[in-house]
Amino acid sequence: MTADALHPDHLQPGQCVGSWRILETLGSGGFGRTFKVESEGALFSLKMALRPASEDKEVEGRAAHEAATLMANTSHPNLLRLYALGRWPHPSTGYLYFVTEYVEGENFNDWRARTRPTAAQLVDIFLAVVLAVVELHRRKLLHRDLTGANIVIRKGDNKPFFIDLGSVWLPGSSTLTEKLPPSMAHALPPECVTFLRRSAEEEGEHFDAGVAGDLYQLGVLMFEALTEHHPFDPKKLPAAELLVAIETLVPRPPHYINPDVPEPLSRIVMRLLEKRPEDRYETAAALHQALWDAAKERKNSAWKVPLALPESGPAPLTQEEVEKRKVLQQESERRAQKARQEEAEALSDRQALEKIYTAAQEFEVQLQSLDDAHARRKKRRWKMAAGVGVVLLSLSFFAAWRMSLSPTPASNAESEKGSSLVSTLNNSRSLKAVAAWLCVTFSVGCPAAQVRPLPEDCPQEAVQSMVEMNLRKTDYRVIIDINQPGKNTQEGIYHEGKIISRVVKYARTGPLPDGTLLYGQLWTEGLLKYREEAVYGRYTEALLPDGRRIPICFVLGDLSGLTIKNPGSKPGQARLPREWSVLAVDYWP
Repeated sequence: MTADALHPDHLQPGQCVGSWRILETLGSGGFGRTFKVESEGALFSLKMALRPASEDKEVEGRAAHEAATLMANTSHPNLLRLYALGRWPHPSTGYLYFVTEYVEGENFNDWRARTRPTAAQLVDIFLAVVLAVVELHRRKLLHRDLTGANIVIRKGDNKPFFIDLGSVWLPGSSTLTEKLPPSMAHALPPECVTFLRRSAEEEGEHFDAGVAGDLYQLGVLMFEALTEHHPFDPKKLPAAELLVAIETLVPRPPHYINPDVPEPLSRIVMRLLEKRPEDRYETAAALHQALWDAAKERKNSAWKVPLALPESGPAPLTQEEVEKRKVLQQESERRAQKARQEEAEALSDRQALEKIYTAAQEFEVQLQSLDDAHARRKKRRWKMAAGVGVVLLSLSFFAAWRMSLSPTPASNAESEKGSSLVSTLNNSRSLKAVAAWLCVTFSVGCPAAQVRPLPEDCPQEAVQSMVEMNLRKTDYRVIIDINQPGKNTQEGIYHEGKIISRVVKYARTGPLPDGTLLYGQLWTEGLLKYREEAVYGRYTEALLPDGRRIPICFVLGDLSGLTIKNPGSKPGQARLPREWSVLAVDYWP
């Protein structure tokens, strides 16, 4: 019976969530509770969000992320199999929960502390963990929270399983936080720390760690497993010093901290902890190959020694290590200085781009004033000519400005013929950025940006499913992006690409239940509605709270599929209300 339980904190052994009978509480955190449950004699794990979506979007977003990731990876041996998805105690407004297979074991940190594993044992676990990350990356997913606390080692065979995927970045989704990935501070990649220092005053910005961010966190995970220490210890360094250390200092290699650590593993870890993302492994697959090659030596007796540190602690610094660290530190500082210089140049480039953009906007306003039939024909001809002129003039000014900042001695051939503007354009990343922006602005002579699809009939299966569920000719209200925190009445910032929206049920809206997820696509650039910039949105699939997926044809806004951007929108960043309407259609507008 669940009559006395109205919140996840109230659930006790013997009570039921649907058909799942609770046996014990396995753990809890800031976002959810995990229970060991039983159904028809089999054991499972049930995770439930601590707050419903109406109270906390981030909690709901993490749970939805984790469930969606498990749905996409049900066949991978190191990811838990998903059995059920639902809400409790009310099927549409209750707390989101999902049920996975139960893994009896302990988290990676506790397992290491208890067993004192050898390098041979650890490298087998590293290989399995990295292979799971390879699969996530293959599906365009980023884990973003690779820590020992989020990996369970199964009792009996020491097989690792990822148990918390709530921070995974899904294609087309926003990050859960505006500024930071959800990692612990000591595991933040150096490029994230640089981002924080550079953009502390910029609103609405978020950090995209990418594949390189996951690789850095794997380096931190392996470093801790091999040495029983953090690369940069949060207990010894105040927060500000910790971030500076992550960004600038080279950690001590694991095989110097503990001489029992095989040097091939130590070298792999140090490469993962490189300051610049491009200096790490290119992919998780490349890392897996490096580990596989190193693991060929695991039959050696040196790999079968427990890696526990002696009571005296880490091995003392040798003179050789001091010299090597000095060289590494100098190289790291040189790279950091180069990065700061490039950052300053990029800032100057952006300021120049903003001036060009402002001038072009004023030019566009003048063009729009020509609104009679004859003027419209002249306008098109003038726009083409003037657009090309602005492109060439802007690039010429910008090239001259950039060349004045970093003049290059001309060769004899160049002295005779004059400097080559074509060469300057081809070799300047800044000018390529200008050219890309101008391409988007004027749409002439450039490769086309992603454009909205043409009007067409909806797929027959989508129409049939909407007929069967009586979804047609009815509008709904949705949270446009389930992963953007905030209240329904606030504003959100949206980018072109895939989007996951959530239905908000009102008495006047259609039959889709509250909490239904809609999967679709946004197009945000080059669209007008009533002569104002707009976005176009389509949804092709719905995930119901009971776990059913159905094909649909929904558009954002009205029958046009277009929604006018809010004031303050910028190129690449469309501002819209967080809650908006969607409409079921038979024909894609």
